[in-house]
Amino acid sequence: MAGSDINPNIFRAYDIRGMYGKDLDERIMERIGNAFASLFVKDAVVVGMDGRKSSPGLKKALIDGVIRSGKDVIDVGMLPRGVYLFFAWKRNLPSAYITASHLGKEWNGIKFAYSNGIELFEPDNYKVRNRVLGGKSHDAKKPGRVEKAEPIEDYKRFVLSKVGRTDRPLRVVMDCGNGVAGMVAPDLFEQAGFEVATIFGDVDGNFPNRPPDIDESDLSRLIDKSKHSDMGIVFDGDGDRLKLLDDKGRIMGPEAVSYLILRQLTKEEKGPIIANVECLKVMDEIAEKQGRDIYRVRVGNSFLVQAVFEHGACFGVERSGHFCVPSIIPVDDALAVSLYAAKILSGTGKRLSDIVDEIPLYPFKRLKVDCADDLKFKVIESLKKKLASRYEHVNTIDGVRVDFDYGWALIRASNTGPVIRISIEAVDEVKIKKLSDEFLGILKKELEGI
Repeated sequence: MAGSDINPNIFRAYDIRGMYGKDLDERIMERIGNAFASLFVKDAVVVGMDGRKSSPGLKKALIDGVIRSGKDVIDVGMLPRGVYLFFAWKRNLPSAYITASHLGKEWNGIKFAYSNGIELFEPDNYKVRNRVLGGKSHDAKKPGRVEKAEPIEDYKRFVLSKVGRTDRPLRVVMDCGNGVAGMVAPDLFEQAGFEVATIFGDVDGNFPNRPPDIDESDLSRLIDKSKHSDMGIVFDGDGDRLKLLDDKGRIMGPEAVSYLILRQLTKEEKGPIIANVECLKVMDEIAEKQGRDIYRVRVGNSFLVQAVFEHGACFGVERSGHFCVPSIIPVDDALAVSLYAAKILSGTGKRLSDIVDEIPLYPFKRLKVDCADDLKFKVIESLKKKLASRYEHVNTIDGVRVDFDYGWALIRASNTGPVIRISIEAVDEVKIKKLSDEFLGILKKELEGI
């Protein structure tokens, strides 16, 4: 297969994603595995996958490409992304995980990580791209070997040793969405002493009950059951993102989850807080209340985990629902973090809704506009220049964010799909509407021009 036959847009800043059978298939994945191993694997690589129907075939193809390069593979099979990262981190090995995360069942892809558990950054992802598109491959004289491992039980023992058992037997209901979180999370919580009710716990790559993404419109059953529980939890398809629900059935934003965790974590651990540019301004207020510095970073869990490492931070949060508590595991892992959050709640003696009500929140709105992958970054670069000359307080660390006395607006291209998103926060609904109309108009005008 010539490199010119491959859609270059599957190679994204954080990972590789495409429509299975259209943009991505076993032949392409075999070449990707060979390229990654040739560039970033010294001796061996850990390989895992999510529960999509196309994942087993793509995993086998990836492994074929790796061993063709002469490198060895430890195949951990189907399991949540956090468990796979834990295994690779403990063995100080690079890793590769077949997944399209929260995208629909028609999609698949791959996430690579260095031996420290941080996912590959954009320049290195593009090195893999360039090698694949350039038609380069490596056939070793002696192929690598494949061994299998089953790390789930080791993972559960490790997390429980870090978090401990619940202080009181709270009722927890979790929606695993037929993703791989259902393989681990319910039993992990039960071993910690929680009373667990599970929704859609069986792994099914067709995702028959709700999409792999976490969207309020798909959570009616969980919302209802959360009203009769102490906490609700929902995971995405590969189990690396989460949202919590309180006992009133309210879906908590990542800032509210952060507040719950930091009330206890800052008593136990030193270091600043990391939050991406999309997180609401209440994160700054939470950090100030806890007496910690806060650093804002680009959107993307690789940037989040890297910043946690570089700053010696105690905690990291992404607006999309990625969290990192390095004192438990130094990677973003929704299963371990959700257990820690439940453990904290159990020790407060309070209802989760009472804790949520302590948090000052301001109106927030997020808009999504379709834009082709080959155009979206050009649009953002153009807007950076135009908005910098039009407004006084402009931040271009990731997309273009404009700050006002009464709120802010951020326009940025998604790194995982053909979309441009606008995030807006303001002091009241009137200002939210003003900023929404203003910046949606700016974006649409730019798209019409291009």
